[in-house]
Formats: sequence, structure tokens, C-alpha cells
Amino acid sequence: MELTRPDADLVLLHPGHVPFDPRPAGLLDARWLERVDGGGAVTYSQWSDAVEAADGAVAYRRYRSGAEAGADREVGCVVLVSVRLDRPGVAEEWVDLVFAALAAEERPHPGGISAHFHVSLDGLRVLNYAEWTSAEAHEEAMAAGGGSVGRSAAWQRVHSFTGLAGSDVRRYRVRR
Repeated sequence: MELTRPDADLVLLHPGHVPFDPRPAGLLDARWLERVDGGGAVTYSQWSDAVEAADGAVAYRRYRSGAEAGADREVGCVVLVSVRLDRPGVAEEWVDLVFAALAAEERPHPGGISAHFHVSLDGLRVLNYAEWTSAEAHEEAMAAGGGSVGRSAAWQRVHSFTGLAGSDVRRYRVRR
């Protein structure tokens, strides 16, 4: 799956495994992710056109992506970071703070491959689709960073951002 494809105007994150059979018009690609801890699955799908987000799905548009040098490494784990905001209009500012914090890291954890940030259509959520070499590499980075994937002081601004209502981090294996 090409996560930065320019024709993907919309991304849906669905709870569970959505088979898309028959294939709906506008569907570009889909990836099924299974939680590493066995706690369920989600479907990440890319769409070329506006589509209704039904059955618990959340609609996003990709805002910004970044990759570490050597991003051609094999993805062993996808980490989905879901962020809730208390008002619309601040999501992009929060994502930009995350990129500033990542840039401030002298030695980023070598297990990080890429990060793809999406903003929900209502502006109240951010989804980071992050690729890592393994779940263990992500766990190590979070432990070393005290709850962040980095140690720089810039992470304090990310965590104390006015408008941040909460977040959730889950690790997945790609099933397709």
C-alpha cells in the first residue's frame, strides 16, 4: 500500500475486518490490521472520492507524512496513535509540534520507519499511522522516552498542547 498516494482523497478507519466484497467504487486500497495483543482488528482504507463513514468508521484526510533514512526497511508493526482534540482548527498545529519534536531528537530510535498523520473531517481527531520495524522497537522507544518516542524537551509541548483531550496508542500486525 502506498500510504502517500496523491489520489487518496479520503482515508477511513473501520473497526474490525471489512472485506469490501464486492469492491465499492472509489476504493483504492485497503489494509487489514490485527492487534499485536490479540485485542481485535481494524481496516484502513484509501478512497478516491467522498464516501460515507458508516458502521463506526472515521473519515480522515492525510495531512503530513515523514520517513526516516532507510525507510525501505521491512515493516514489522503498524502503530496507530489516535488523538482526540477538544475543538476543531488545532489538529494541524498539534501535528506540526510532533514533527518539531521528532526533528529535535539527536538520535531517533532506529526502529521508526515512517509516520503518516491524518486529520478527521470534523477536525476533532488525529490519526498517526506509524510504521516500525517491530512492536518491540516501538515499546523500547516509548519506554526510553517516558511515554513518547523521543526524549527531547519538545515532547513536553506535544503532551501539554492546549486542546489535547486524550490519546490512545495501539500496535498492529499487517494482515494484508
